[in-house]
Amino acid sequence: MFNGTGTGGLFDVDDFTLTGGGGPTDPPPAPVNLALGKPATADSSCAAIEGPEKAVNGSVSGGNADKWCSVGGSKWWRVDLGTATTVGRFVVKHSGAGGENAAWNTRDFDIQTSVDGATWTTRVQARANTANVTTHTIGPVSARYVRLNVLAPTSNTDMAARVYEFEVYAS
Repeated sequence: MFNGTGTGGLFDVDDFTLTGGGGPTDPPPAPVNLALGKPATADSSCAAIEGPEKAVNGSVSGGNADKWCSVGGSKWWRVDLGTATTVGRFVVKHSGAGGENAAWNTRDFDIQTSVDGATWTTRVQARANTANVTTHTIGPVSARYVRLNVLAPTSNTDMAARVYEFEVYAS
């Protein structure tokens, strides 16, 4: 409460500035990669330096040591987001994004989500991919885990699956 004690005004404001506020002309905030730095597991790795954690390290520029690679019989990779959260977009950076042969880009794969790590729902079925980077947008769903199942690792006879980065976004 403000109380005046004279005949003049209580306040005399000559200048003011408004800051922040997220007005209509402010750019939207940058999307947050929910998978960045989160725990990742996989069926196998081609080498110790090509483990599942490399697909969520935020980089594609570290050469062969900056990717997840698998030659296992069932090639899968998954990330634990830590808590169930709303997801709606996945970005996969394949072999070509890391500077390797584009024929090694993941050709056929599914992306699945789960809230408990046991029951999975297929959200994306990508087939005949040749792109270095693929973006997959779905209707928002709740997920704690996101899994990549590789059905055909490459567009040639090479049998290794290679993913340089896997990103998960709210939308």
